[in-house]
Amino acid sequence: MGTEIDRTSHVPIFWQIKQDLHKKILSGFYKVEEQIPSEPKLAEIYKVNRLTARSAVTELVNEGMLYRRQGQGTFVCRQRVET
Repeated sequence: MGTEIDRTSHVPIFWQIKQDLHKKILSGFYKVEEQIPSEPKLAEIYKVNRLTARSAVTELVNEGMLYRRQGQGTFVCRQRVET
């Protein structure tokens, strides 16, 4: 799956990353209970500052798509059925 972001878009970069990660979770690219790449690794993948990657991950944590285990990483939550 692609990891391109549009730096000319009016959509904030962290939001584009959040949307890309969201799509990857829903598509099964990242599976339930699977650890996603670390924030430094996401920053490298998307070619952004680590804080930008952290903002995207934090949004998904706040939405209940991801959860953090201190000292272990960030993992995909079990998904609720969406109608």
